[in-house]
Amino acid sequence: MGYLSTEQHQLILDFYFRCGSEEDILRGRDLIAANPQAAKLYANLQDTLSGLDSIYEPCPDNLAELTIARLVQATGGQKGGSEKLGDLIKQEQGKSAYPPISLPVAVGAGRFWRPAFEILATAAAVVLVAGILFPSFGAMRERSRQVACSQNLGQIGRAMAAFSGDNDGLLGNMTVKAGSPWWKIGDQGSEIQSNTRYPWRLVKGGYVDSRVFVCPGHCGGSPVHLTTAQMAALNDFPLRSNISYSFGLLCDKNNSLTKRSRRIIAADLNPVFQQISFQTSSYRKLNEFERIQLDEQLRRMMSHSHRMNGQNVLFCDGSVKFIEARVVNDDDIFTIKGVDTYTGKETPCDVNDVFLVP
Repeated sequence: MGYLSTEQHQLILDFYFRCGSEEDILRGRDLIAANPQAAKLYANLQDTLSGLDSIYEPCPDNLAELTIARLVQATGGQKGGSEKLGDLIKQEQGKSAYPPISLPVAVGAGRFWRPAFEILATAAAVVLVAGILFPSFGAMRERSRQVACSQNLGQIGRAMAAFSGDNDGLLGNMTVKAGSPWWKIGDQGSEIQSNTRYPWRLVKGGYVDSRVFVCPGHCGGSPVHLTTAQMAALNDFPLRSNISYSFGLLCDKNNSLTKRSRRIIAADLNPVFQQISFQTSSYRKLNEFERIQLDEQLRRMMSHSHRMNGQNVLFCDGSVKFIEARVVNDDDIFTIKGVDTYTGKETPCDVNDVFLVP
């Protein structure tokens, strides 16, 4: 297999960082799947750069700047820049708890895998160049997550429209009765006790893949891993970690999501209720809802999925927008008007009061 072209390198980077056009991202995916050389390059990117996620979560915005400063400091002596950089990398390698990795020699073209310190040098160069071209790795990764999250919500919106079209404009008999819990995700009983039953109908009915319900920025989120037969036996998502979004509460007094075309019907997880102790398994007894009293911090808090800078929201017309506020049209989309204490059984009084839960 020959060398990869510049265009192919760019497609692989577009797929890795999810920052190119949707078409280029898909081309990069197909290239990696079909080309062993591309697959090796992608694997090297993961091995070299994914470590940043385990060290920094979230990745600090000044990571590139700190790296540049350290490289500049390293070249400040009498030695040449390349020699000094080599010494720095050897020092860092000496601090590692793991011995240098000897990689196998490639067959055929006389090419070989570089030693570990050269891979680290390449990674340092990547960070240096990225620091020049972009404000920071953290900002770029966050933007990538926002875009992927927006695409997820867009797919959910289209699935809702398709399901509604097949069911006379309704999302099924999934309304929560007044006074019933809306937070018990994983409860599989006949009585509706969670606001995620109607989104689950979309997965169960094959209208959308369960993976789109997990936001890339949601730590601990994991898609449903069940067969079609297993999903058919469930009435709700199995685990709280299977869903990263909050949906407009369907209840007795508010049983429609389509009253207004610009009404918000879903968004990233409601930050007010993320402190609830949800169950760890659908087979264990559900925990009780811990009473929540609103304070100024909870009133200002944004989605944890996007570093509390805002949240993606899905409108009735299917459009998705990232907003840096939670009050829209004088309505806090994460709370009920006039309610300061929550026990997990509240319902909005009318269709104008958007309440996204859980």
